[in-house]
Parts: sequence; C-alpha cells; structure tokens
Amino acid sequence: MGSARKVRSDMPNAGEDLTGIQSGLDDFEAGRFREFEEFAQAQRRKYNLPTTP
Repeated sequence: MGSARKVRSDMPNAGEDLTGIQSGLDDFEAGRFREFEEFAQAQRRKYNLPTTP
C-alpha cells in the first residue's frame, strides 16, 4: 500500500491539506486541544442553538 504522504497530481491543494492535518495531529499530541463538550457548548453559543436535543 502507498504512503499517506503520496500526493495525487489531480489534487493541487493536497499538500496544504496534509500540512493542516499534520498540524492538528501535532497539536493533539502536544496536548493542545479541548474536550468535545467544551467545543459543543461554544458552538451552541456561537450559533444560538438549544442546549438540549
């Protein structure tokens, strides 16, 4: 199987995409993340969504 780093020529922005994904993985491994519930609460406030399903 091919490497995840192999970029298809028909995907011109794939390099940028991979850089962004790697950055997110690096942040996660370094402990720079927040719990899902904190994220969800912020999104509900931002978009004025109800707090109960």
